[in-house]
Amino acid sequence: MTVAMGAMTAACGGDASGQGSGDTGIDLPTDGNGTEGMDGTVDETGSTVPDNCGASSFMLDHQPTNVVLVLDKSYSMIDNAWDHDSDPMTATVTRWNSLYHSVEFIVGEFDEGLNFGAVLFPSIDVPDNDWQTACLVETEPDASVEPMGGAAVLDAMPGPDSLEIYGGTPASAGITTALEHLRSLDPELPRAMILITDGAANCLEGTTNNDVFDIYDENLPLLVASAHDDDDIPTFVVGIDIIDGIATYPQDNPYVRLNEVAIAGGFPQPGAEKFHNAQDEDELRAAISQITSQIGCTIPLEMAPELPDLLSIFIDGVEIPFVESCEGSDEGWHYTNPMGPYDEIELCAGSCSGLHSVGTLSVTYNCIPPA
Repeated sequence: MTVAMGAMTAACGGDASGQGSGDTGIDLPTDGNGTEGMDGTVDETGSTVPDNCGASSFMLDHQPTNVVLVLDKSYSMIDNAWDHDSDPMTATVTRWNSLYHSVEFIVGEFDEGLNFGAVLFPSIDVPDNDWQTACLVETEPDASVEPMGGAAVLDAMPGPDSLEIYGGTPASAGITTALEHLRSLDPELPRAMILITDGAANCLEGTTNNDVFDIYDENLPLLVASAHDDDDIPTFVVGIDIIDGIATYPQDNPYVRLNEVAIAGGFPQPGAEKFHNAQDEDELRAAISQITSQIGCTIPLEMAPELPDLLSIFIDGVEIPFVESCEGSDEGWHYTNPMGPYDEIELCAGSCSGLHSVGTLSVTYNCIPPA
């Protein structure tokens, strides 16, 4: 799905409404008479007027990101119940119940702005917890990435109250299927994976008997790193009720291992906890929402501003503030390369959500006001 952006306009000193101060805090070089080192013409005051100040309006296309949800459907997702709402007076629910409802919420919120697909690991057809079948994963996605693909994702998942869920945690096989599917799609569109799991990966290729469940699959971070480094496909990691200690299946520390995967995926969280570690359903929903708010909000500018300090960004007619970085900022935008070239911007989480909801973004190339 291609979403047409709003017309990009330019006006000296802001638009007719007075919006568009565009103060980004970037210092502009001057020679005492105006800017120097920029193309353009010189007005009677001696100021350089860049060619793209006063440029005619034009349109940009915002390309939606292709996103595969890589979802843990192992036996532990129903074998473990949790206090999903932090209310001791309500009944606990399975982790799968919370995951289903969280995915339901997220695709409902972002279906128009992102192209969703899904891979379940292990396969939905795994009939039991026998080691010979517990690690099976389909080689094709359970739901192909499509515009408005949220309904197909939910149709591919067992219902929220299902107890017919079996198998190990073959996350590497799930990532492999997701990655091959993304590679088959238009490479001009941005791509991403969201891995959601309640433990470290097992099902290491070549293992048998109890080793299938007991041994950690060290291939997972290597696979995720390769996707990021070689294909520019990041992996965002969400953990469900992850403990910082040695687990039973596999016999390893899932906290440490998911930290490794999150770092390899290219978008680790700041601080010691590199993945999103949800302790109840609200946190699970918030984590996936935060990630989807990060995806697809790097926007190329068809024409780089020659006065980068004076660029203004608007979503639905409201000016978005400039920030130095999205780290710690919910609203705002910044240049992806603060030292130039100034041909790409990133919208922070809340502003990114606004773009997904509205679908239009306008840019004003402001000029230095005449003296």
